[in-house]
Amino acid sequence: MDEVNVLPQQLDLTAGLIRSSALVQDILAAASAEHGLTPQQSQLMCVVGDTPSSMVRLGALLRIGKSSMTGLVHRAEQAGLIQRAPDPGDGRSTLIMLTAEGRRANSAFRATVGERIEHIIATLSAAERSNLTAALSRVALTNQAPQTWPTEQED
Repeated sequence: MDEVNVLPQQLDLTAGLIRSSALVQDILAAASAEHGLTPQQSQLMCVVGDTPSSMVRLGALLRIGKSSMTGLVHRAEQAGLIQRAPDPGDGRSTLIMLTAEGRRANSAFRATVGERIEHIIATLSAAERSNLTAALSRVALTNQAPQTWPTEQED
């Protein structure tokens, strides 16, 4: 079993999670800007992915209200990233899906984020990476964290 490298200072769990979250948020914001996207557009595209979704579902996943969701969809549509289509199963509902440009932008954004995440965990051993993956998976799935980023199986 690999030993954990002990740093001169070790953070407590809360500080480690919050500071790691801030690090990931910085990566997401920088990658969005580099690809000409707002962080909200990037998040919307990651949530939509390859599956057309209703605005109600997207609003729930993104934890934003109806008017904010409508504005976000309108701006993403104007940017050519998404398109709306009537929901064949519910005439009152509209489905949101990525355009070809949205799929390209989403793929490029996600690749950049993946590379940067790989960079920040490069100092972890294979065992540490496996343990971190297992622990984060358990926390996210047990607490029903919204699916705002696809898993490797969904790619």
